[in-house]
Amino acid sequence: MNYEKLCETIFGLDKQIRFVAVYSKNYEKIAGGMREGTKTLSPESITRLSVEQAFDRWTTRLQMGEYIGAPKYALAEYEKLKRFTFHVGGNALLLISTELGISNDLLIENVLKTIRQ
Repeated sequence: MNYEKLCETIFGLDKQIRFVAVYSKNYEKIAGGMREGTKTLSPESITRLSVEQAFDRWTTRLQMGEYIGAPKYALAEYEKLKRFTFHVGGNALLLISTELGISNDLLIENVLKTIRQ
């Protein structure tokens, strides 16, 4: 999968998307980043911690999959933004941060469709 193209396509889905990136299981960014002209809300150290925790949580979700089915996505809403997590094959996760006003259902539907293409 071309992760750079994936990130570009997802940025094109909605102007309220602030951040799109694919990370490896080693917590290294493979592709993507902040939308041009958008100011980050957290220092790099907090972003890295968030990535590490996303992988830990995704591992737990995979373990539960035997009983309740495979995970499709995860969503957390904070006071200043929303964070979405998707598995994109192998040992890679797609992390997306958005403004609060974005439509969850529409974004999730469009991202899942984009990942499948």
